[in-house]
Amino acid sequence: MSSDPRYHPLIDLGRRQIQAMLRPVLGDAELHEFARVEGGLVNTIYRVRSDGETYALRVYAANDHAFESECGLLKILAQKLPVPFVLFADASGQHCARPYLVYRWLDGISLNECRRQSSPETLLTLAEPLGRLLAQIAGTAFTADSVSKRMRVATLLGRAEEQLRAGLARRRLGGELADRLRDWLNGSASVLRALVQTSVLVHGDFGGRNVLVKVGESGGWEISGVIDWEEAAAGSALWDVGSLFRYTRRYSGEFRALFARGYSAAGGKLPPGWLLVARAIDVTRLVAILSEERELPGVFAECVELIESIVTEKENYHC
Repeated sequence: MSSDPRYHPLIDLGRRQIQAMLRPVLGDAELHEFARVEGGLVNTIYRVRSDGETYALRVYAANDHAFESECGLLKILAQKLPVPFVLFADASGQHCARPYLVYRWLDGISLNECRRQSSPETLLTLAEPLGRLLAQIAGTAFTADSVSKRMRVATLLGRAEEQLRAGLARRRLGGELADRLRDWLNGSASVLRALVQTSVLVHGDFGGRNVLVKVGESGGWEISGVIDWEEAAAGSALWDVGSLFRYTRRYSGEFRALFARGYSAAGGKLPPGWLLVARAIDVTRLVAILSEERELPGVFAECVELIESIVTEKENYHC
């Protein structure tokens, strides 16, 4: 979300330590420059230049499990999808107290930046490629070791029901809006479960911040990478669709139609009323955010606004 605060403080590293951390990749080559990259909510990324090459140094702040899962998954995905190619991974603690990855820098800007800087016509050219990419992600085989997390729709709905019935989410939404959302989710639960009972690879946080785009050799925009796979899980493909279209006003009806065409062309299947179904799944994440113990006024206000919008919109539709 645009106003999300960081979950962990940024990690400060000096030149000597970065040189040591990258020595398995750089050898004795000189480290020309490095800079900490803005963005991200959990881990810290440095951009490092040496002998004409640019690398990303990704330092994990949370736990070893996130490092191990993402490292293993990226090695599988790098041969099929535009993701970081891991050059070195270390969790020994020899050069850094935190686990870290080194990979070649992915050129491009975020989809969010492209949307803000470019014309609506330019953004439309990325709709079909985004649809194809999400269908390809959902169709990618993975191992239980690389993706151990499960996003079960029944579990998500049950947790949201509890959080909306009593607790912080209900207090922050207000009883009336919380009950309207509960009624909708409860009335749609059986259909939602039937539509999303398959379990495929999902990115877990697929959106404008984690999709990179660039101008290709032909002069048009293309997707150059998908980053931050630490939330990857096995679940419904619609989880990522809902995450992408959480802010529906950012993307026109024409954009969504082109996205659906690209998704179908790549072998993906979207149910009737797919946008509302996907947003119904995604809204459980907003409820979970509203249940956090931390006080995050800006974030909570945005969640309430989004939920108000989807609850109002759904009154003319049924899952």
